[in-house]
Amino acid sequence: MVTTGDGWAIGVDGSRRWGTLGAAGLFLCAPAEDSAEPVVLMQHRAWWTNRGDTWALPGGAIDHGESPEQGAMRETQEETGIDPADVTVLDTLVTSRVELDHVLRREAVLPEEEHLLDPVRAMIERDGDVRQALQEQPIHHPEHGGRAVFGLGAKFWWEVLDETVTEWRYSTVIARAEHPLDFILTEESTDLRWQPLSQLEELNLMPEFRATLPEVRQRVAWLWG
Repeated sequence: MVTTGDGWAIGVDGSRRWGTLGAAGLFLCAPAEDSAEPVVLMQHRAWWTNRGDTWALPGGAIDHGESPEQGAMRETQEETGIDPADVTVLDTLVTSRVELDHVLRREAVLPEEEHLLDPVRAMIERDGDVRQALQEQPIHHPEHGGRAVFGLGAKFWWEVLDETVTEWRYSTVIARAEHPLDFILTEESTDLRWQPLSQLEELNLMPEFRATLPEVRQRVAWLWG
């Protein structure tokens, strides 16, 4: 049973984006002590993540049954420790749409399927390199054809081709906190900071996020009043 939206969405141009059901980020604003403009919670992404070593919003793949707002809140809590109860959603913008060729969704390896991975585990015990082992000894599920991959919690997964999903969307969820909230760093971030709205471009921004800033900033200015 698929319970998450984790996996790659492959565009018709071959580009790859994370989240088989789309993704969402939280554009969380808070009043600044010494300025009329708000500050925005920004995340410096860990090197191993998609578009690593750039700054963008906390967020990620939307799970099955979630709205973009729920997905953005859940991911932000996981990545920063911020309590959704301290956040008020103001608006949601779809800031990116991509036509898809297919998605590669992730499905958990069931206990009764673990034996299928024995050849790879034997290679890992010998050489210690899980990704090299999967390249040299690819494993495919005998029924749905999914390919074994490693990741997402340091576990094995099936990566299953799905050609029924035709569009990927990124939703920017604009929200407000009454003051700059405390946060904690997790493995997905090398830094988190509250950055003035007018100074976001001073950071090394993820290119896709930078491209959406004029639209989002205009909306925030209207909502902030």
